[in-house]
Amino acid sequence: MSVLPEIESRFDVLAKLGEGGMGTVYKVRHRDLDEVQIVKTLKATLSSKEGLRERFVNEARRGMRLRHPHIAGVHDFAVCADGTGYIVMEYVHGHNLRDLLATKGPMRLQLVGAIAAQTLDALGYLHSEKFIHRDISPDNLILTTTADGKPFVKLIDLGISKSLESGQTMTETGQFIGKVSYASPEQFGGHADARSDLYSLGVVLYKLLTNAEPFPGENYNQIIAGHLFQPPRPFEEAAPGIEIPEAVQHVVYRALEKDPDMRYRDAAEFGDAVADAFGIEEPRTTRPAPTRPALTQPGAADSATTLVPLSDKTEISTPPTQVDTTVIAPARSFRWPIVSLVIALLLFVAAAVAWQRMRAANLASYGKFYAVVIGESQYQKDESLPTAVNDARAVAQLLESRYGYDVARLENASGQQIVATLQATAKRMTNADNLLVFYAGHGTLLNDKGYWKPVDADFEMTNWISPAMIKDLLLDHPARRTLVIADSCYSGAIARGTRSSPYSRESKEKRSRIVISSGGNAPIVDSADGQHSLFTRALLDVLGKPDDSVTPVQSVFARIRERVNDSARRAGREQNPDLAVMAEVGDEGGTYFFVVR
Repeated sequence: MSVLPEIESRFDVLAKLGEGGMGTVYKVRHRDLDEVQIVKTLKATLSSKEGLRERFVNEARRGMRLRHPHIAGVHDFAVCADGTGYIVMEYVHGHNLRDLLATKGPMRLQLVGAIAAQTLDALGYLHSEKFIHRDISPDNLILTTTADGKPFVKLIDLGISKSLESGQTMTETGQFIGKVSYASPEQFGGHADARSDLYSLGVVLYKLLTNAEPFPGENYNQIIAGHLFQPPRPFEEAAPGIEIPEAVQHVVYRALEKDPDMRYRDAAEFGDAVADAFGIEEPRTTRPAPTRPALTQPGAADSATTLVPLSDKTEISTPPTQVDTTVIAPARSFRWPIVSLVIALLLFVAAAVAWQRMRAANLASYGKFYAVVIGESQYQKDESLPTAVNDARAVAQLLESRYGYDVARLENASGQQIVATLQATAKRMTNADNLLVFYAGHGTLLNDKGYWKPVDADFEMTNWISPAMIKDLLLDHPARRTLVIADSCYSGAIARGTRSSPYSRESKEKRSRIVISSGGNAPIVDSADGQHSLFTRALLDVLGKPDDSVTPVQSVFARIRERVNDSARRAGREQNPDLAVMAEVGDEGGTYFFVVR
């Protein structure tokens, strides 16, 4: 992808997230801060249009001063030599509402109320700072959770760049067409104030409640005509099987008034109406859980999280040589045998020390080894898993004692705790190190994508660990070699790609992002012996008796797969583990090694 030199000089570009008429959006890593951020560019118009550059700089400066828990922050901005501007923004982990609607359909009333209240809290602050967002839509609302499992909304993509579009037509910018379903009537005439954002949020709430449009149409002209001239479609027509209280309907209908004067005066009045209609009693502003806790500080992780430091000390001792002075014989008859024995012993010790040093140097060339081991048994809304925590404990103990891993173990952890632990581990690693992630817990398949379900997984998917999130977390990790071992149903769906069996010495230096799934894209057998799952039992047996001091993952996997296949057939089932490359995460064709310490 073609990226501005000014951006490449400061950031590692991880992915291009989108491109439109005004510019391009990238996911990047700030080199100095070692932090994932978003960069949004604006095409090279800031030097060619009078006053536009100054306007962009002024609005970007104001955007950087915004501080609100429900608004993704603006970190930096710049204008390049060719007149291209760019804005550096906070990267938010979570699911945007558009994707949640596509996978789960209409949302429950309580969740929609929380989303509405928190978004209005953000808009009230934004409007008080004389900012208009201009693009309130499900795409720009990210849903995550707080540490105690409550839904938490972040408003992204402030209207800094969109404010530069005033006076331009839709065809000139190419930006407006994509969000026409959420635009206020006055936006089509190029005039919008804060009440336009409230109208757009009204459309969003209608969509969240029904998964349908209040102004449907087969083309843009029909949709625009609906916004300008037609009343919104009745809720009972859009969602005949869903019961929506009249008070909630009234709140949404008022937000969708054509005349801005007929809508709510401001976000505060809208928020009060939402609180009454949805029965929201708690304060609207809450704080999200920290995304990068330091696990060495009290309270940064739950009591089930443990970090075990690597300890690799080899001691060599030799018995002292003693001469029996009570033996009566000429001294010369024993002098040379004794001297030879001492010399031989010294040579043996020297050789042993030299071998140990060579071995230590060889092992050090593979870098340090870190592991995040997760076992999920006690689910809040799904059936419990009898062996998952036992599996995690056994795997963690084996990795520590046999292979010298620095292990962070999580038992019955929330989605937020899993993400935070992976991020914290990344902060401790270098690009010469190795990461192993082991997950034992529920998994599910949705739209051909495999999801991990932590113990706090809800039906709205807000706490699920998605394939996209796993890929993002692996992108954020600097590790040279990364292996994900997923012992869950449908876990093979988190990887896309193949891994050939042969490997070469060159693969030691190349980056790798490899996944071993316990059953590919199919359900799996849970308990094998009452203590461990069928897959983890095979994993422990194979890793417990390695073929060599350094074993590539292909050899380990072949032995695991054979054991799992045999055990599953004896149980009257079929289970086929899979080894694959995770696509789009920077794999260079390397492999992963298990190194005995």
